[in-house]
Amino acid sequence: MGIPDVVGLAGIVTTTIPVGGLGEVRVRVGLGSQTFGAYASNRGMSVPSGTRVTIVEYFPPRTVIVSPDQ
Repeated sequence: MGIPDVVGLAGIVTTTIPVGGLGEVRVRVGLGSQTFGAYASNRGMSVPSGTRVTIVEYFPPRTVIVSPDQ
């Protein structure tokens, strides 16, 4: 099963994204959900678990850049 374009979709941080580091987000895709490794768009900030985010970039196969929703 291929991964559709996820840029612009909302997700929830499931593993805190540390400053400059990799975390994880869960994104609703089709009828289910998938997890992706995630970096913050602002590498100088941490994004805690439970934060709602928007995917701004996607790097196959399973890495995204996210921005916290305001």
